[in-house]
Amino acid sequence: VLRLTVALSNRGERGLQARDDFLAERTRFVQAMLDRAAGRGERPPDVLDVLDHVMAPMYIRVLFGAGPLTPDYIAGLVDRLLAQP
Repeated sequence: VLRLTVALSNRGERGLQARDDFLAERTRFVQAMLDRAAGRGERPPDVLDVLDHVMAPMYIRVLFGAGPLTPDYIAGLVDRLLAQP
C-alpha cells in the first residue's frame, strides 16, 4: 500500500487523485467496521487512531521485512489501541 501511494504521488495530478481516492476507500472500509461496532453498543476508537496504531505498523512490517504478520502480532496492536485512554 505504501509503495502504491508513493508511486501514485509521483504521477502528477491524476496520480495524486488516484492516491487520495485509494486512501479514502481504505478509510471508509475501516470506518464501516467501526460504525458496526458502535451499532453493537461498543465504543470504538477513532478511524485515524486505527490507521495510525494498527494499519501503519502492519504496512511498515511488510514493507521492511520486520517480521511476519501473525495473529498474535495483530491482536497485540489492537489490544494496545483499545487499552489507550
